[in-house]
Amino acid sequence: MRNILPIALIIGALAGLFVGGYLNVINVPVMEWAISLEEAAALESGDVASSGIEISLAVQRVGLVVGLIILGVFFGAIFTGIYHLIRRATPGWNMWSWAIMAGVLGFWAVSLIVQIRYPLNPPGVGEESSLLMRQAFQFLFVVISLVSVCGVCLGLKFINESDSNGIQRFARYLSVIIIYLAVVVVVAFAFPSNPDPTPDWMPPELVILFRTFSLSGHLLMWLIISLGVVGYLKYNEHGIRSRYPTDIDI
Repeated sequence: MRNILPIALIIGALAGLFVGGYLNVINVPVMEWAISLEEAAALESGDVASSGIEISLAVQRVGLVVGLIILGVFFGAIFTGIYHLIRRATPGWNMWSWAIMAGVLGFWAVSLIVQIRYPLNPPGVGEESSLLMRQAFQFLFVVISLVSVCGVCLGLKFINESDSNGIQRFARYLSVIIIYLAVVVVVAFAFPSNPDPTPDWMPPELVILFRTFSLSGHLLMWLIISLGVVGYLKYNEHGIRSRYPTDIDI
C-alpha cells in the first residue's frame, strides 16, 4: 500500500482553496452583517473603540482562503492517519469504504463534535480576554477526540484479529462503542463551555447561519479529501494497469 500522505496533503490544500471560495460566497456576507451590527452597537453605546481594528474586505476574504488551505492540509494529515487505521482494522473492505469511513470519523472527531461543544461564532461574539483560554480548550478537546477515535479503530482491529465470533464478538464491539461514548460524555461535561454570551444586539438567526455555513464548509472539505484521495489512487492505478497489464500488481 503506497503512502497516501503527500496526495492527501495536496488534495487537502485544494479542498481548502475550494471551500474558501465557497465560504466567501455564502458566509462572508453573514460576517459583514455581524460586523455592521457590532459597529452600530458600538456607536450607539458611544464605545467606538470596542468595534476593533478595521480590516478591508479584500484582506478578510484572502485571509479566509489562506486559513482554510492550512486547515485543509491539517485535515489531509488526519485523514491519512485514520485511513491507515481503518484499513488495518477492516482488511476485507475496499478503498472507497476505508476512505468514506475515515472521512466520516474525521468529520465527527475534528469538526462536528467539537463545534457542538465549542461552536464557531461570528464577529462580535467573544471577548479578547478569554480568547486564549477558549482556543486552548478547543485544541485539547480536538486532541482527546482524535485519540478516542483512534482508540476505537485499534479496538476494532484487535477484535477482528481475535478468534472471537458470534455473541462474544458482538459483545466486544458493543463494549468498544460504550467505552467511546462514555469518554465523549465525560470529556464534554468536564470541559468548560464557552464563557462569552451572545450580545443582545445580535439576532439568533445570524449566529445559526454562520455556524451552519461554517460546518457545511468543514463537511465539504472532508468529502473532497476522502473522495479525492481514493479517486486519484484509482485513476492512477487504472493508468498503470493499462500501461503494464501483466507485469504490475498493485
